[in-house]
Amino acid sequence: MADVAWSCTTSKPGIAHALLTEIQPGDLLHVSGVLTQPDNPTEPARLTVDALEVLANAPARALREMVLDRYGDYVVIFDADTDTVPVFTALGQWVGTAESPDTIGTLIEIHERVNGGDS
Repeated sequence: MADVAWSCTTSKPGIAHALLTEIQPGDLLHVSGVLTQPDNPTEPARLTVDALEVLANAPARALREMVLDRYGDYVVIFDADTDTVPVFTALGQWVGTAESPDTIGTLIEIHERVNGGDS
């Protein structure tokens, strides 16, 4: 089966903590939850994660390749292999992907305008 990337949310702090601190890119995961299609059919489906299990760990990557950084109430992950930057709240809520490090601030500002800050 080909790799699949889904936009996910969770209400379980343990899952968010594991994703931000324990799961590495390339880990083989078993994720279960509820998949919902938004009202607008052009938007991607969203997965609400209820359970997460690591089936196999990815080979270890050099620490210099990835850096986790804080922007106030937000966490970003810099990866030497890509210009895009995943952005989460410190509580683990997905904010989005900044197209480059220069657009992180704009993404955070939009999130705070729409959601009122860290949710």
